Amino acid sequence: MGVIKVSVVIPVYNAKDYLHECINSALNQTLNACEFIFVNDGSTDNSLEIIESYQKKDNRIKLINQQNKGISEARNAGIEFATGEYIGFLDNDDFLKNDFLENLYTKAVEYDLDILVSKTILGRDGKYIIKDSGFDTNILLNHEFIQDSIIPNLLKVEDLFAVWNKIYKRTFVKLNAIRFPKNRVIEEDNMFNIQAFNKAEKVMFIDYAGYYYRDVADSKSRQTLENDYFSKALEKYYFDYKKEYNLKISDVEFEKLKAVRFIQRVFYLVYKCSVLNVPFQTKRDYIRHMVFHGKVYELSKKYTQEILDGKGLFEKAVLKIIINKSSNLLTLLILSIQIGYHPSISESIRKLNKLTKKR
Repeated sequence: MGVIKVSVVIPVYNAKDYLHECINSALNQTLNACEFIFVNDGSTDNSLEIIESYQKKDNRIKLINQQNKGISEARNAGIEFATGEYIGFLDNDDFLKNDFLENLYTKAVEYDLDILVSKTILGRDGKYIIKDSGFDTNILLNHEFIQDSIIPNLLKVEDLFAVWNKIYKRTFVKLNAIRFPKNRVIEEDNMFNIQAFNKAEKVMFIDYAGYYYRDVADSKSRQTLENDYFSKALEKYYFDYKKEYNLKISDVEFEKLKAVRFIQRVFYLVYKCSVLNVPFQTKRDYIRHMVFHGKVYELSKKYTQEILDGKGLFEKAVLKIIINKSSNLLTLLILSIQIGYHPSISESIRKLNKLTKKR
């Protein structure tokens, strides 16, 4: 096949229900000079057999088998194996437009980019919407802009967290030893991207969406209580990104961005836990533990204005509950979300929040 243009790393764990669509979307890419590195991370269903059946038909499929180590180590194994000019990532329950890799690769090569970022087609509440990155498109961004704007964005919000809507120059990744952190259940993508963007010299966002992200109800990301995502968020807040990755940002700004990000995660977890199909007392107790945690209260009081900047009615209500330590209002909010949740209502709430933010 000659030179491999893009290596796509696909970690797989018990993905039999979605794996056929994922694999077919990869093999049907208009960019032919690719390799698809499937890392079977100790699957106990028939995922391995599915991959092997496709591998017999298409030699672009490479297969790594390993004991279950988690998505970070699976992706790292794929990076080590990759030989392409660029590296991309595909989750085993997602799929691609046929021209996805060609669009990203063509632009990346034209500008000799370290990182190229596309938009995402986000599956949510039974429908797909285009998720914008929030940055201007088709403009070559240099190291100074990355440090001034993109790094703070990564520390504060989730817009750029994902790795699967991006491609990274392989030599850039290898030279800078950029890898996913081990022993992380959530937000391992963000740690990878903070390392990558902090070293990048040339980055571009493009006005194109071709990655379909599927929000799967039974995926690991839904195991909020079992994985104790609040503790993980608290651990992330205390993690010293600045020291670990040698970030060039002031201590004051760094602390503020971390605080805003942490409280935003609490907002997200309050809603996510409220709609979980578990006993009411179980989720209420967990949400109370989060909302009335001492560090949550301290940061909410200190950075109230920064936290509420651009936020809607839901976030304002939760912050008021936190600051006033209102247990009764919290119970009422959880009940309201639980009883009223429906995809169409959820979409209406998002639209209302957008209207509120514009005022």
